[in-house]
Amino acid sequence: MIGDVAVHDAGRKGKGVFALRDFRKGEFIFRRRHGKVVTVSQIRSLSAEDRRHLCELDRKKSAVLLPPGCFLNHSCEPNAMRSGVKVFAWRAIRRGDEITIDYRLNAFSGERSSCACGSASCTGTTTLDFFSLDRPTQRRYLPYAPQFIRREYRARKSDAGVKRTTPASLRGSDQPTRSASSSARRS
Repeated sequence: MIGDVAVHDAGRKGKGVFALRDFRKGEFIFRRRHGKVVTVSQIRSLSAEDRRHLCELDRKKSAVLLPPGCFLNHSCEPNAMRSGVKVFAWRAIRRGDEITIDYRLNAFSGERSSCACGSASCTGTTTLDFFSLDRPTQRRYLPYAPQFIRREYRARKSDAGVKRTTPASLRGSDQPTRSASSSARRS
């Protein structure tokens, strides 16, 4: 619940959301709240502060997040995950820990951004795009990704399977036929 977290200074990251109690892996933490929902064309009319707290809902709309959710910082190795507006512990979180999410879950811009998360796998920059994640991470995150990302993931996976399928007329007769769906399942 929102009473179980607090917004505090997070050093060079600005403000961050911190746990006021321990959370078990999988435990619900709080619900992020949306201020206004805007179309892509309306984003320019927002204040700089509102633009800092945008969350993509799909390719045409974004929401301005309200506190405390707007202060969730990115981490390349997050300890929390969001699914829709719900935030839950991706792994155990101890009282006093900063609660972080991976911004790439619902991102698609491909914009490169500096990263100050300090995690072991952090390179100091991140590409804000779900498909910039490695394949195993994409598969782990996919159940929590917004519907528009899941649709694109399935389309890309299907396209990859089709590209790997060689027509029977180009293969020797001793090679088994591989359908697009069977090769897509292996990816």
